Amino acid sequence: MEIDARQREVLAAIVREYILTGEAVGSRTLVKRQGIEQSPATVRNTMADLEERGLLRQPHASAGRLPTESGLRFFVDRLMRARELTEAEKAEIVARYRLTDVELQALMREISRLLSDVSQQCALVLVPRSEVSVLKRIDFVPLDAGRLLAVLVMSSGLVQNRLLKVRDLDGENLGRAHRYLNDLCVDKTLSEVRQLVQNELENEQSRYDKAIRRGLELGAEVLDRPIEDELVIEGQARLLDHPDFDREQLRALLEGIEQRRQVLQLLDETMGGEGVQVFIGAETQQEMLRNCAIVAASYGGNQPLGTLGVIGPSSLDYSRVISLVDFTAGLLTKVLS
Repeated sequence: MEIDARQREVLAAIVREYILTGEAVGSRTLVKRQGIEQSPATVRNTMADLEERGLLRQPHASAGRLPTESGLRFFVDRLMRARELTEAEKAEIVARYRLTDVELQALMREISRLLSDVSQQCALVLVPRSEVSVLKRIDFVPLDAGRLLAVLVMSSGLVQNRLLKVRDLDGENLGRAHRYLNDLCVDKTLSEVRQLVQNELENEQSRYDKAIRRGLELGAEVLDRPIEDELVIEGQARLLDHPDFDREQLRALLEGIEQRRQVLQLLDETMGGEGVQVFIGAETQQEMLRNCAIVAASYGGNQPLGTLGVIGPSSLDYSRVISLVDFTAGLLTKVLS
């Protein structure tokens, strides 16, 4: 869709005003606040043209105009200039991350909390995806008779524990099984490890060594259990402050975030994209996210490990939030590498 320079100026001004106030704006207010060098009458005619093109809407007859989702998308893609973070803002973010001597889950929660504080929105961080994470080691820790704790340590820092029931495995054979499994699986992704273990179990030679066979069986049992990817959420209460949401939608939105499934599905889409992704309203394909926007980016470099972003009303300050999410994703990529 193409619009002329006058229409671009008016649409951009309306979106900027909408981001500031969250309310419909009339032509006189627009000329006064946004410094448009057109008469109110000319601006009104331009607003009517933009409404016909589906970029603006009028809530009721006596009201001003609001941008539609298509209008917001046009603004983000064609009119907006991302506001670069200042050096002071970047320094504050880096300082607050506490990037050393922190376990992965604690780091992710700190990042989510900071992202929420700086953006003043609800923040989401999906920890490094287990299936594409590289296995650093597997440890077997005997607990008591018949019980064993399996500890999976990923190169990203993610640690997962699994409790196993075992029998007929003494300390010496457990040590041999542990060493064999680590030699076989280290520095491979979980999906690769699953396939390797299965192949070895089908290998004739493994049938004649009890310790190796048992180690492979334990490995298969550990890896057969799905490792849930953790979604860290901070700042849900900030959604209560936005007038864009009526009570019913707010309830559905908070419940949906708490259940996580729909949010995870959307963040999965971001994993396959490049750069910062912006989803506005119906683009999310989630009823609970109407009147919402999500700005998200993957982190981890060429092989993305996870996703982070913010969720807020459609009147989100896209220019600032996009820069914030982009910088944060880049910083986290550097830390994890």
